[in-house]
Amino acid sequence: MFGFFKSKIVDWIGVWLLILASLDISAQHKSASAETAIRRLQTQGEVAFQDGKHAEAMMYFKKAIALCIRHNNLPRYADLLIESSSIPYGQGNLSEAIQQCEKALQLLQKSPVDSIRFKAYSNLSFYHSLVFQTEQMQSYLEKAEQMLERQPYLASQTPGFVAAYYNQKGVYYNAAGDFIQATTNLEKALAVAKKYQLSGYLSTFTNNLSTQYENLGNTQKAIMLAKQALSLERTPYQQIVYTLNLGRYYLSLNKPKEAFKYLTQSQQIDDTYGRLNPDYFTESRITLYQNWGSYYAATQQVTKAIRSYDQAITLAQTYWGTKHPLLSVAYRVKAQLLENQGDLNGALVNYRHAINAVCLGTPVKELHDLPVIQEGVLSERELMYALVGQASVMGKFSNRDPFLQPAFETYKLALHLAERIRLNYDVSDAKLLFGQQISLVNEQALRIAYALYQKTHQYQYLKTAFTLTESTRASTLSDARREQTLKKTWVPKELLSKEEQLKKELTSTKLQLQQPNSRKEQDSLKLVLVEQELVLDKFRQQLLQRIPSRHRQSVESMSVDTVREKLLDQQTALLSYVMTEQDLFVFVITQLRVKWVRIPFGQAQKATLAALQQSLYDNPGLSPYKGHAAAQQGYQQLFRPLKPYLQDVQRLIIIRDKELNYLPFEILESTASGRDFLLRSYSIRYAYGASLTQVNASTPWTGGPNGILAMAPFSETSSQKNSFRDTSLLALPASREEIRSVGGLQYANRQATKQEFLDHYASSQIIHLATHARTDDKEAERSFIAFYPDSADYKLYTDELYNLSFNHTQMVVLSACETGRGRLHRGEGLMSLARGFLYGGCPSVVTTLWNAHDQTAAYLSERMYAHLRKGVPIDQALQLAKLDFFSSDMAALYDHPYYWANLVLIGDASVLYESKWATINRISAGFFLLSSIFLGLFLARYWQQHR
Repeated sequence: MFGFFKSKIVDWIGVWLLILASLDISAQHKSASAETAIRRLQTQGEVAFQDGKHAEAMMYFKKAIALCIRHNNLPRYADLLIESSSIPYGQGNLSEAIQQCEKALQLLQKSPVDSIRFKAYSNLSFYHSLVFQTEQMQSYLEKAEQMLERQPYLASQTPGFVAAYYNQKGVYYNAAGDFIQATTNLEKALAVAKKYQLSGYLSTFTNNLSTQYENLGNTQKAIMLAKQALSLERTPYQQIVYTLNLGRYYLSLNKPKEAFKYLTQSQQIDDTYGRLNPDYFTESRITLYQNWGSYYAATQQVTKAIRSYDQAITLAQTYWGTKHPLLSVAYRVKAQLLENQGDLNGALVNYRHAINAVCLGTPVKELHDLPVIQEGVLSERELMYALVGQASVMGKFSNRDPFLQPAFETYKLALHLAERIRLNYDVSDAKLLFGQQISLVNEQALRIAYALYQKTHQYQYLKTAFTLTESTRASTLSDARREQTLKKTWVPKELLSKEEQLKKELTSTKLQLQQPNSRKEQDSLKLVLVEQELVLDKFRQQLLQRIPSRHRQSVESMSVDTVREKLLDQQTALLSYVMTEQDLFVFVITQLRVKWVRIPFGQAQKATLAALQQSLYDNPGLSPYKGHAAAQQGYQQLFRPLKPYLQDVQRLIIIRDKELNYLPFEILESTASGRDFLLRSYSIRYAYGASLTQVNASTPWTGGPNGILAMAPFSETSSQKNSFRDTSLLALPASREEIRSVGGLQYANRQATKQEFLDHYASSQIIHLATHARTDDKEAERSFIAFYPDSADYKLYTDELYNLSFNHTQMVVLSACETGRGRLHRGEGLMSLARGFLYGGCPSVVTTLWNAHDQTAAYLSERMYAHLRKGVPIDQALQLAKLDFFSSDMAALYDHPYYWANLVLIGDASVLYESKWATINRISAGFFLLSSIFLGLFLARYWQQHR
C-alpha cells in the first residue's frame, strides 16, 4: 500500500510541476510580450523626441509606464522615468526632470538595479548643475563615481550613461574653469562612446571637447574638432550649437569672414526650425544674438552690435529671469563694447547688471556698493570677470579721483574671488593657466593702489598692494610646497608611496608618447594616459580629504611686516619688481624702511633690456664684450632709482617679473669704466616670491661622506661613444675636476648614470650635477638633464623630475646648460628645470641662465664650495667665487659676463657648512661652561667643609 501511495504522490507532484511550469511559461510569455510593447512605445517616444514633438513623446512614454505598472515591473518603471526625464528637460522644466529621477530612485529602493540607479545619479548630477545647485550635483557625481568604482561592469551595461557621466564631469570642471580636468574627462567620455559605438553621443562629446581646446588656447584644434562634430550630426538643434561654436572660434582668431559663414548657417537653422519648436531653440538663439553682436563689434558695426547684445539680454531675461551666468556674460560683453567706444557711464551700468545677474543677495546699485559673496553667487568666475571690468572702467575716467577708492576695493574683491577659485583647482596646469589671467588683474590693481598711495601717502595702500602681488606670485609653486608639507603631516607614508607610483606610471606613458609610434600606438597610449590621469586625480582627491579643510583652504600671503621681521637682517633688502605695459613698480623693503617706486618702462626701455640679454646669451668665443652701454642703461633704469633706499645694504633678494627673469642683475654697470658691476657691491639671490625666500631652519652641517652627491657623466671622451648617446652632448673634460672639488659621493663618466642618481638623491643633502641639459621653451615636458648614456633611458625629463621629493635636500647645483631657462608664465615665472627642484622642496638651487662653459663653470663651482666650507652663506659664497674669477688667470682670456654671470642662486641663502672657527668657538664655549661647573662644585664643597 505504501508503495502504491508513494507512486501516486510522485505522479501528482509531476502533474503539479507541469501545471506550474505551464503557468510560468505563460507568465514569461506575457512578460516578454509586455516588454516588447514597452520597447516599441519607448522607441516611438524617442523618435518623437528627436523630431522635437515633446508632447507626443511624453504620451508614448506614459503608455509604456502604464504597462510597467500593470505588470508590476518596478525597475523598468524607474528606467522609463529616467529615460523620459529628457523631455521636460528639453522643455525647460528642470524641476519636473529632477522629480522623475528622484521618483525612480524611490522605486529602486524596493527593487534595486545598479545600472538603473547609476542612470539616475548621472542625470540628477546634470540637472542640478543646470540650476546651480552645486552641492547636490557633486553629491550625485560622487555616488555615481563610487558605483562605477565598485561595479566597473556598469560601463558595459549602461555605456551611454557612463559616457554621459564623464561628460558631465567635464562640463562641471569647465564651468569651474579647470579646463585641464575638463579635457581629461571629456576625452574619457569620447573614448567610451567610441568603444561601445554610441554614434548618437560622438558629435556632442567631440564638440564639448573642442570648447576645452579653445579654452586652452589651441583654437585650431578646437575648429578641427567642431567641424568633425558637425559632420557627424544631423539634428538641427545640435547643428546650430556646433556652427555657433565655429563662428566664435573664428572670431577669436580675428577671421570675421569665416565667422560670418558659420553664423549665417546658425541663423538659417534657427529661422527654419526655431519657429517649429521655439522653446527648444531659445538658449541657442540667445547665443546667436550674442555672437552676432561680437561679429558686428569686430567689424566696427557698433549700432548693430549693441542691438544684437540687447536682443540677447532681453531674450535671456524672458527665459531665465534676472539671475543667470549667461545673462551676466551678455551684459559683460556689451559693457566691454561700450568701454572700448568711450561710453564709460554706459559700461559701468552694464557691468553692474552683470554683477547682479550672478549675485543672489542685495542688488548692487551705487558706485561704492559691492556684492556680499556670503549671500550666494551663481558663478564666482563670472562675478570676478564683471568686477574686474567695472574696476577697469572706474580707472579710465578723466577725473578719476572719486573712482579710485571704489575701483581699488572692487579689484581687491575680484582678487579675493580669484584666490578662492584657484584653490579649488585640482591640478597644477589649471592653476598655471588661471594664474596668467590673474597676474594681469593684479597689475591693473597696482596702478590704482599706487595712485591712491601718491595721493594720500597712506602706508596701508602699499601694504595691501604688496600682499595682493604676493598672492599672485608663483602661486602654483607655493601651493605645491604647501601641499607637500600638509601631506607629510596628515597622510600615511604608504598612501604617499602609492601616489608616487601612480605619478611614475603616468610619466612613463607621457615619455612613451614622445617616442616615434604608429598612429594606432599613439591612440592606444593616449587612452591609457586618460585612464591614468583619472585614477591619479581621484586618488589625489582622496588624499586631500585627509587634510582638514581649514588647513587646505588657509593661505596667507607674505606681508611687508612679515618680510621685515622674519626674512631680512640689517644688511639685506628685498626688491620686488612688477612690470606693466608702461611702468615698473618696485617694492624696496629693508628692516628700517619700505618704499614703493614707480619707474617709467616703455618700449625703449624694453628694447634696451632685449639688447642686453642678446649680448649675454650668445657664446662670444674670444670676442670682446659689447654690452657695456646696455648694462649701464639697465643700471640707470632698473637700479639707480632704488639706490638711495639701500644704505648699508650688502645683500639683495630680487623677485623678477616677465622678461626680467632672463636677466642676471649682477652684470648691471654703475659707471662707464666697464668694471663696476653690481656684483662688486652686492651678493644677489633670486626668488619666485617672498614666501619662497624663507631662511632655511636647518642648522649648519659638517658635510659627512654621504652628505654630497656629485655627478659628471661626460667627463671623459674615450668611453662616450655608444648607440644611445645624443651626438650633441659633447665631452665636458673639466667636469671631473669640478666634482672632485665638491667632495662627497662622486660618480664620473660610466658611473654617473640616471639610476645611480635615483638611488642616492634621497639621502643627499647637497646635489651637484656637472652635465648637459636641454630646455624646450615650447614643450616643457621635453626638457631634460642628461646622465651617462648606458641605455635609452638616460635622460631625466621634466615630468620625472617633478615626481621626486627634495625635502631632505639643502642645495642643488646645476652646473649644466640653461637649467634656469624655460617658458615664461605670466605671474609664475620661468618654467625651468631648476624650478622642478624647488617644486620638490629644495630651498636653494644654483642654476644657469644660458649654456655653461666647461672650464669657467668648474672654476666657479670649486671657489664657491671653498667659501661655503668657511661658513659663508650661499649667496655670498657665489659672489666671492665670481670675484675670485675676476682676479684669476682665466679673467683675461674669458673677459666677458657670458663666462661668469650665468650661474645664479634661486631661493634660500643659508649657511650650509659650519666654519672651523665656529666649531672651535663652540668647543671652547663648552669647555668654559664645564670648567665653570666644576669650579662651582669645588668651591661649594670647600665652603661646606670650612664653614
